[in-house]
Parts: sequence; C-alpha cells; structure tokens
Amino acid sequence: MFLGIAFGASIPFVLAHLARYDELPMSPLGWRYMAGPFEQLGPARFIALGMALVGVSALDVVVGIWLWQGRRRGLRLGFATDGPALALGAGFGLPLLLVGVPIRTAFAIAGRRSLR
Repeated sequence: MFLGIAFGASIPFVLAHLARYDELPMSPLGWRYMAGPFEQLGPARFIALGMALVGVSALDVVVGIWLWQGRRRGLRLGFATDGPALALGAGFGLPLLLVGVPIRTAFAIAGRRSLR
C-alpha cells in the first residue's frame, strides 16, 4: 500500500512539471525524477505511461487494503498488477518500485494461508 500511495500521489506532480516546462523536475540531490528509458518516447507518450503508473498505483492501494483485511482477492489483484508495475518501474527508472514489488509479493505469498 505504501508504494501505491507514494507513487500515485507524487507522479502527477512530475507529469505536470513535464507538461509545463518540457523537462523532468530535478531532485534536491541533483538527479531528474523518473528519468529512465521512457524519457526517449517524448512527452505525450511519457505522460500517458505515467498516468498508467498512477492507475496501477491506485490498484496497488486497493491490493494493500484487501490484504490487510485478509481478503484473498487482494492476492489475485496484486499478482495482476505486479507485471505492469515492474515494467513501468523499469521504464521510468524507479528502483524503489523494482525492489518493493517483489518484496510485497513475497510477503503476500508467505501470508496467503491466512487469507479468506
């Protein structure tokens, strides 16, 4: 749920900055946010893929809520969002997503027996 909230809430600001200034914003430590291979696709496609990541992030929040409630459908939806989240994380150069999704999946699998 943390990854879904973190990325779902922050990405629209990055996309708005890109749309307004035609460049990705800089972090305080000197790198550009979301500067990965998708940056070469141009602003329109980049923004469309960014909005797709916002949608996947929203679904991941639902996954977290359902898993917290002990619902098995959270595990199934989590499996469905893993692939797109990893692909988008790789395309945008988001290492936290690339590490966090497999960890979330491992914990969900470990706790699957307690799901109803």
